[in-house]
Amino acid sequence: MPIETGERLTIDDMIEKYPEQWLFIVDPIIDDETSELISGIVTAHSDLRDDVYSELRNLKGGAVIRYTGEIPDGRLCLL
Repeated sequence: MPIETGERLTIDDMIEKYPEQWLFIVDPIIDDETSELISGIVTAHSDLRDDVYSELRNLKGGAVIRYTGEIPDGRLCLL
């Protein structure tokens, strides 16, 4: 699973740079009114959701996980 450096990206930049990828995003900035992700630092990405969720074991601080494509029916798994 590719690991990234500490570049802050907007959600639009993430979608463009990592199409149809699961992203592990630290230091997220969230819109207070809409709860939408504004920006963050991608520390890992993969086309496999489980690879990115495994990063939770190393978490120290706030983070979000986001998929940048359309999730096919039946593929969404809530934890």
